[in-house]
Formats: sequence, structure tokens, C-alpha cells
Amino acid sequence: MTRMIEKRASTVKDATAAALRELGVGPDEATVEVLNEGRRGLFSGRSRAHVRVTVREDRSNGETPVGDTLVTEPDSRAEDGTAGLETDDTSGADRLAELNEEADLAADFVEGLLDILELPGDIEIEVDENQAFVNVVEVGSGLLIGRRGATLEALQELVRAATQRHVERRSHVRIDIEGYRQRQLDKMKDRCREGIAQVRETGEPFRLEAMDAFERKVMHDLVARTGGVTSASEGVEPRRRVVVYAAEE
Repeated sequence: MTRMIEKRASTVKDATAAALRELGVGPDEATVEVLNEGRRGLFSGRSRAHVRVTVREDRSNGETPVGDTLVTEPDSRAEDGTAGLETDDTSGADRLAELNEEADLAADFVEGLLDILELPGDIEIEVDENQAFVNVVEVGSGLLIGRRGATLEALQELVRAATQRHVERRSHVRIDIEGYRQRQLDKMKDRCREGIAQVRETGEPFRLEAMDAFERKVMHDLVARTGGVTSASEGVEPRRRVVVYAAEE
């Protein structure tokens, strides 16, 4: 299976390096296609390069090298599947184009904010068929994360509002700062696995902490891949949570 990823960053070099790092391959093991060498954004004056990196078939040949977790163990973003997306008649190509547009707008908004705050930082963008992810790296400060991620949550809402105002549709962009959300999500998954083990042992329901829709979908997918248990959401936003139950025999 061909393994490919698209990345955006301030330069072609940075975008390529980020893609190679995520794919777990060296530059001689992949083909790099420069989709855009850099263009000015709508909200900021920064330019952003866009590359597509594909692992060469003669290198991958069906084997999974050490570190290629994208094949053997999908990360939590891939696990999310269709989190937050409405079911409609939009074709896959059209949806991908929409997500790319939203990702570019969101990244540009964040870059404009970095300029205003005089903060360093670069943007990594990843888009799959269901969701767009914008991660700010090399910030060197927790200012945009805040206590328990409160500032990041506020930033997410600002970006969502700005993006939706421009595209006039619901936005499906998830913002992260230095991988903070991903680390928190990994902790939630660990807690969910503990809950699954406890439910299997005791038969009693296990309630996870309150989560957003994206995070709940990841937990539901994790439970669905495990035998002997099932899950459901309960409560109302923003306190809605996942509950793990013993499956009926």
C-alpha cells in the first residue's frame, strides 16, 4: 500500500522534514512533490509551502519498518474516523478540497496571532479525508496552551469562528500547540484502556471524564475494537462523557 502524506510549513525544507519525520523514512526513501513553494495568507503576511511526500514502493514493499506507526498502529487522529462530520453527499475529492481550504485559513489565522503576540512558531498541517489538523510547533512558550489547556480551547473557538465565517460552513479543523492535545488524548486512551479492563473484571460501568466530540469518538472507536465491552455517551455539553459497559451476552 502506498504511504503518502501532505505537509505545510513556512518553507519547503521544513514541510518536507516534518513529513519525513512522521513517515519514519529518510529523504532517499521517499519522493517529494512540491505543491506550492509558498503563498501569502488571508489573515497574515506569512507564506506557507505545501509538499506531498510518498514512500517509494521499492522501499516499502509490504514490510513495516521500525517506527512506521502509521501502518501498524494508527494514531489517535486516524482512529477518529468521521468525528465531527455530517453525513452528506459531498464527494471525497470535494471534501478533501474543503478541508484543505479550512486548514489553510486556520493556519493563517494562527500565524497572524503569533505575529501580533510576537511569538515564534511554525505551523504543521495535516489533512485526511475527515479532519484537518493544525499544530503549532517551536513556540517556546506555554502561553497559547494556558492552565489545563484553557487558552488553547479559547483559541480553538476563535479559529473555528473565523474559518466558518469565511467558508460559510461548519469547520472541521482541530488546533494543537506543541502536541499538547495529542498528549492529553493519549492519556485519555490509557485511562479508557484501564476502564475496559475494570469493566471486564467487575462487570460494572466505567465513566470517563468529560470530553469533546472528537475525543469521545476516539474512545468509542477504541472500545469498539475490544471484545466484551461496549460504550455510550451520556450527559450534555460541555460535560458529556463516554461510559464503558460490559457487553450483553
